[in-house]
Amino acid sequence: MGIHTFVFALACGGALLALWIIARFTNFGPRSIAWAIVHVVAACVLLRLVRFPLAAIGGSGIPAAAYVQLFGVALPLFVYGFLSGGWVGRAALGSLDR
Repeated sequence: MGIHTFVFALACGGALLALWIIARFTNFGPRSIAWAIVHVVAACVLLRLVRFPLAAIGGSGIPAAAYVQLFGVALPLFVYGFLSGGWVGRAALGSLDR
């Protein structure tokens, strides 16, 4: 398995986790479009800055640093990115009901 395939699988796993969170916990997350967009902006900023904690963990000497980087930093950021996008969609659909 190549690195691109693994990152694609990790992103798909993050999207599925975000979808599960949105479907399972319907009252979790912002209800207004404005706050949902704030979360999208925060997710975009965090995803752009992900290389700094990844580099710090990689140089820290942790025995399983690659797993910490992937499943402790990258996956939660993917989940938050997809989750914030889902919150925007849910808030937009909620505003159409009114």
